[in-house]
Amino acid sequence: MKALKKILNIIVDVLVVLVLIVSILVVVLSFTTKNSGVPNIFGYAPLSVQSDSMENTIMKHDLIFSKVTNDASYEYKVDDIVTFPIDINGVQTFNTHRIVEVIEDDGITYYKTQGDNREKYPEPDRELLTSNDIVAVYTGNRIAGIGAAVSFLRTQLGFFLCVLLPMIIFFIYEAVRVIMNIVAYNKEKALEQAQAAVANAELTEEQKQRAIAEYLASLGEKTTDGNKEDVQTPASDEASPADKED
Repeated sequence: MKALKKILNIIVDVLVVLVLIVSILVVVLSFTTKNSGVPNIFGYAPLSVQSDSMENTIMKHDLIFSKVTNDASYEYKVDDIVTFPIDINGVQTFNTHRIVEVIEDDGITYYKTQGDNREKYPEPDRELLTSNDIVAVYTGNRIAGIGAAVSFLRTQLGFFLCVLLPMIIFFIYEAVRVIMNIVAYNKEKALEQAQAAVANAELTEEQKQRAIAEYLASLGEKTTDGNKEDVQTPASDEASPADKED
């Protein structure tokens, strides 16, 4: 039983650490989004792919890692896979496509982009980009299939279910564990006090056992066969010296 409790405590502690790490990452990503326009950690942006426009290079729901490059002086080249903001039905989001052509016009460099899924998206993007429009360039690193989970985690519902709710459950669990430890400690102290009291008194062993049982009973303690010896009432008590006749 003690081994099971120890394993359970270890599992809970590990889960708490993971939840704390995730919550810190979510907060950092939210904070950096306000500063750089794209969520990033140490200059690298984990981005969730929401469409199939880059298949088979990047699959839908992949989590890709891009280097933040929202710098007007940054020079991109053909075949760079870049991320830039777009507006979809009044909501700003990010799109990741490959640069297929670099155009120089009147001293300004423009970039033409297109998705790698040429069967579904045979034409290049309509709008040309400049360095001011591009916020990140793909590093070539990705984790397949977890982009949807990361996107859900960044929503209010996902943050509540995956971060806040586990933390609430953990605090309740810890509060119950602390209370149980306090109760167990008080019971142990009470038993020690009872044993010390009867040890200092001039009583028979039978009377000592009875005194301990009565003291614990007054505290609401229930004796068990595994922890205490049975105390039997003698058929007749020994007569006190005052009752004996010469």
